[in-house]
Amino acid sequence: MSVKTWRTPMQLELISHALCPFVHRACIMLREKGVEYSRRDIDLDNKPEWFLALSPRGKVPVLVADGTPLFESAAIVEFLDETHPPPVIPTEPFARARGRAWVEVASDLLMAQYRVYMAATQADFEAAAKTATAALGRYDDALRKGDLAADEFKLVEVAAAPAMFRFALLADHAGWAFWPAGSQVEAWARRLASRPSVTSSVAEDFAEKFLKLLADKNSYMLKTRPTA
Repeated sequence: MSVKTWRTPMQLELISHALCPFVHRACIMLREKGVEYSRRDIDLDNKPEWFLALSPRGKVPVLVADGTPLFESAAIVEFLDETHPPPVIPTEPFARARGRAWVEVASDLLMAQYRVYMAATQADFEAAAKTATAALGRYDDALRKGDLAADEFKLVEVAAAPAMFRFALLADHAGWAFWPAGSQVEAWARRLASRPSVTSSVAEDFAEKFLKLLADKNSYMLKTRPTA
């Protein structure tokens, strides 16, 4: 069986939204690979027809690679890893399967996080915060057991970094921290949040736009300061 040799550089265009964490995930991989790409943001409340023709689920991100549209952030990340060395996804089957499984954990965490900052009432916020804190606890357990490495940046970290970036932002700008103080997951999350590929994958005014979105959505956590 012949091995496909990819022509590089590819012409890459990322269809995106400025605040989407799944777009952030794809951007991080592009930055890690050091490849050139263009980016086109769309209005998710008024999706253009040309975009809906590219995205079967009507969601961002979509990566148009040499004219071929690819959708879903996890698939885009794997495509970029397979076509732009060096790889960050393990080749050993057990390690690769576990890495892919942690991508799903990260996606669950992002959705739990979304419910936290979009909650408009105390009851909804507390329920969502409980779920997010439990999800962060699973990362803390994995770090303490050595199931996750504290000093790597591979598939698991690419997938989780957008959530950790937003958790750090919420802690620093709104006072809400969802990890235990001094925990391994806090140190891990802040390391991911400060990585150049993570910080450079969002606009300089990301925090301002993000907090404005929460205010516009009547977010409970912006109206109430956490108790000591």
